[in-house]
Amino acid sequence: MSVLSIPLKTQLHALRPVFRTAAACVMAAWVPVLSAAGQDPAVTTDSPLPGLLRERATLTRQYADASAQRHSLFGNKPSKKDLEEVVDALQGIVDKDQQIVDVLNQTAQTAQSTSVRLAATTTHIENSSRDDRNLTAQRVSELQNETENLRQREKQRLTKMRDLEAEVTEAKQGHFVRDALIAGLAVLSVGLLVALRRGK
Repeated sequence: MSVLSIPLKTQLHALRPVFRTAAACVMAAWVPVLSAAGQDPAVTTDSPLPGLLRERATLTRQYADASAQRHSLFGNKPSKKDLEEVVDALQGIVDKDQQIVDVLNQTAQTAQSTSVRLAATTTHIENSSRDDRNLTAQRVSELQNETENLRQREKQRLTKMRDLEAEVTEAKQGHFVRDALIAGLAVLSVGLLVALRRGK
């Protein structure tokens, strides 16, 4: 029995699994894109996907038109030409779905590569940031230690200055007492000499 002699309804029923398979392929192709991007896939200006989707919509309309045609001489039954147009339209849709699946797979691979690069860049930035924080903390600690050392040295210097000032004051006081004793002894000596001369 020829394929074209099979009723259109039977042929369409037989072709339904083809449509389901094509639709499943398209949906399966979107899953890695969504998983990789974490959101609706962004279509770039140079992506062929919009054009392919428009072409598929055109093929779908052609299929609907071909399915609605009835050119048979025996009433409302599809002619051989009608069935050929339906089959051609279905084949065009299946081929277009395969092209869409290929583009989506490529998009998913690109998104995954981008995700890997972003993860590597993020790790590098985090490591650099951690190293910078550690270096900064170390430098701050060094500066604090240097400041504390300077403070201690300044404190020691002030202590030494006070000690020296105390020694100078003590020395001055000692010189004053000595000079006073010398002056007193000198006056006493002069007084004794005067007294001795008068006694003679």
